[in-house]
Amino acid sequence: MKIGRIIALIAVVVIALAGVVVAAEMSGDVKAVDPVKGNLTLSSGTINVGFDCEKGSLISDVKVGDKVTVVYTEKDGKKIVSEVKKQKKKAAVGC
Repeated sequence: MKIGRIIALIAVVVIALAGVVVAAEMSGDVKAVDPVKGNLTLSSGTINVGFDCEKGSLISDVKVGDKVTVVYTEKDGKKIVSEVKKQKKKAAVGC
């Protein structure tokens, strides 16, 4: 009987964790942005990654060339952005 309870408990835990969504982050240079459609493309090194935004307002002040970090989750094969953080520009150092 104990084995049956353990198996049932494991099944409940697996089912509960199946719905857990883990957020990820990516930083890069903005290559393309469309606030109306809620689309953003970042370049990091040699890769370009496209994102969809939950709200177009998240990227309303983002421009091509900005350095940003996005927090996103994946759903149905799409990367859905929930937060956009602009990286501060480094001050120029003179001679």
